[in-house]
Amino acid sequence: MPRRAPSRTSVRRPSRTPDRRESSRAPRSQAAGGGISGLRPYETFEGTFIGHPEGTGGFLKPLGPRVSQDLLVDWRDAHGAIHGDRVVAEVSGEGWDGRLRARILEVKGRGELPLPGTLQKQPWGWRVVPLEPRLSQLITVPPTDLAEDGELVSVRLDPDPTVQQLRGTVVARLGKKTDLKIENKLTAALFNLRIAFPDAVMRELAPFPTTIPEDWLQGREDLREVLTCTVDPPTAKDFDDAISLEVLPPSEGGGWLLGVHIADVSHYVAEGGPLDEEARLRGTSVYFPDEAIPMIPERLSGDLCSLREGVDRLTMTAWMTLSPDLDVVETRLSESVIRSAKRLTYDEVKEACIDLSARKRAEVGEPLCALLDEALVISRRLTQARLGRGAMNLDTEEAEFIFNEEGRPVDARRYPRHDAHRMIEEFMLLANEAVARFFTRRKLPSIYRIHDEPDPLKLEVFAEVARSFGLLKPKETPTPDHLNAMLDKIRGGPLEAMINNLLLRSLKKAEYSAENIGHSGLALQDYLHFTSPIRRYPDLIVHRVLRKVLRGERLPEGLQSHLAVLAKGASDAEQKATQAERENDRWKACLLMKDRVGQRFRGRLQGFSAKVAFVTLDAPFVDVGVPLAALGGNFWVDEHRTKATGLRGTVVLSIGDAVEVEITAVDEDLRRISAWLTEARAQDAHGKAFAFAPTLAAPATLREGDFEKPKGSRAPKTGGERGRREAPSKGRPPKKAREAKPKPPKGSVRGGKRKAR
Repeated sequence: MPRRAPSRTSVRRPSRTPDRRESSRAPRSQAAGGGISGLRPYETFEGTFIGHPEGTGGFLKPLGPRVSQDLLVDWRDAHGAIHGDRVVAEVSGEGWDGRLRARILEVKGRGELPLPGTLQKQPWGWRVVPLEPRLSQLITVPPTDLAEDGELVSVRLDPDPTVQQLRGTVVARLGKKTDLKIENKLTAALFNLRIAFPDAVMRELAPFPTTIPEDWLQGREDLREVLTCTVDPPTAKDFDDAISLEVLPPSEGGGWLLGVHIADVSHYVAEGGPLDEEARLRGTSVYFPDEAIPMIPERLSGDLCSLREGVDRLTMTAWMTLSPDLDVVETRLSESVIRSAKRLTYDEVKEACIDLSARKRAEVGEPLCALLDEALVISRRLTQARLGRGAMNLDTEEAEFIFNEEGRPVDARRYPRHDAHRMIEEFMLLANEAVARFFTRRKLPSIYRIHDEPDPLKLEVFAEVARSFGLLKPKETPTPDHLNAMLDKIRGGPLEAMINNLLLRSLKKAEYSAENIGHSGLALQDYLHFTSPIRRYPDLIVHRVLRKVLRGERLPEGLQSHLAVLAKGASDAEQKATQAERENDRWKACLLMKDRVGQRFRGRLQGFSAKVAFVTLDAPFVDVGVPLAALGGNFWVDEHRTKATGLRGTVVLSIGDAVEVEITAVDEDLRRISAWLTEARAQDAHGKAFAFAPTLAAPATLREGDFEKPKGSRAPKTGGERGRREAPSKGRPPKKAREAKPKPPKGSVRGGKRKAR
């Protein structure tokens, strides 16, 4: 029998019986071998070769759900493979960091997906220069009528991997480099992102009504009279989560009834249909600064499934009863229908409930302001409780690009974050954990969001770097408590971005899995993604399985193995989307800075490679690279890449130092911004700060000798081996040396002037 939709007064509150807590077992680590399970030494497997931009080997992405991490491939073991090739390889051993390495045995074929590039006409014929920096070979193509010389095209490679010269065929014209938003189209082509939806998907959407029919509400909990609201960024077009909050009376023990209402996308996306297949292939929505590539069409993501203000929308609701001590004493899940009372932005919540603007409070309304006031108090306490159990408190800085009326970037700034953001994050975390516990208590299959324990070796390397900056005491171990105390100490300072990035690199990546091993970053044993089915496919799967359970339907056979395959695909799609978003950010930064060559900007050192110092500018908030050879004085980088030492050890540049740079070049093809360092706040050999200004006669070309690291684990005080060789000798030379005929100095000519430098 269908359940009767309760009225406002008949909304059933969960009882106050405490939950049975899961056993506090620690998350299991993955099998040995660099954290990669399922591969043994010298085992052969198939995978995709991922090239390196510098041409020194690359990585292997194994096919199938068994392996979740890439394997390193040395250039001598690449067997002639290029970026995108399908290969057969074998496990060849472990690196010094415990990461597995592979050796390619056979190249089975070229990548099947088209590649973007620039079409060029040569005297001998036509060629395409790939935009992919990991593919350095030129592609010979036959004449085409699809594009002209200098235009951007999409080319499909010849599948034969034995040919010496790459050949291909132009299959589409992408546009010109001067076209507006061409970088978005090229980024999508570089990462093979699906943009257009097939006709079968649009035909499936056509019959959906614009308003919700009454028969769709049968059996759903009617929450249209409950006060709910959405809080999102001002540029958001899809609203997939809403919140409600009710203070419970003392007669019921006090506390709160928190409702997290999520758009019911699974109602519209039929399992196994064209829309479901397209969402699975995309895996996630991709967000560029000025454009989004949605996982599901705009008809659903921005309309039928978006929790718009004052419109009835189908939802899945997680009710959580919180005790006065903020313990979740009961969870109840239901299919529901809501009508959002207000669409708010984070800044509006801040203005009304943090800054207490009387005008904004009157605009929002007192009932909703009271709800948000209470929600902010609860969320702050939830944050303290989360940190108290050992969760990481990492706040990474993101760039927010500002565009003019034509859609071109004119500025970049740090994206502001405040308690309104954290309020929604805490409530979404609570809902995700509650749904995960629902599945684990009943031993039901699902897709979990897991985060394995960090590698002890990498964590100790990070701790050594932190100790060098005085952020950890000599005998302090990098426990969550010590790490959070350190992060609080540097928050808002010059070291914050660098330490956060180094810590993230020392941790393992969070991913999706059908096996629940816990989430170490959040210090939770049970966690999954439930709150964003509009933009994440795993959330949609969780909704679909949850619906079957709530309706008492039987789950299909072999669901666990099927979910394992979906989880691996979702993790790969998420990684690809993240890389595409970062690449597009770099492209936007190049477009922003290409007209500012020759201008000077203030910033801070954020890291080093063997040849480059990376600087984050204060305004605009973008990253630039400074060649170390441009500093003069033969600078070399320490083993942890946290500082560069030069001029025989008399100048030390460290991460976090304030610098001034001059933009020298912008390369849109490689998405790189180059600069000279004109002034820096450095330290001398004794640790005393001084203003360092590199000479303008610094070498303009990079030499390999400029980047040799000193032998041994510690750098000599004199500036390394190079410093000792250049130091003047003391005392009288031996007799044989005094009697020997002196040789002309290197770079001079006998009987003439010394060759000019």
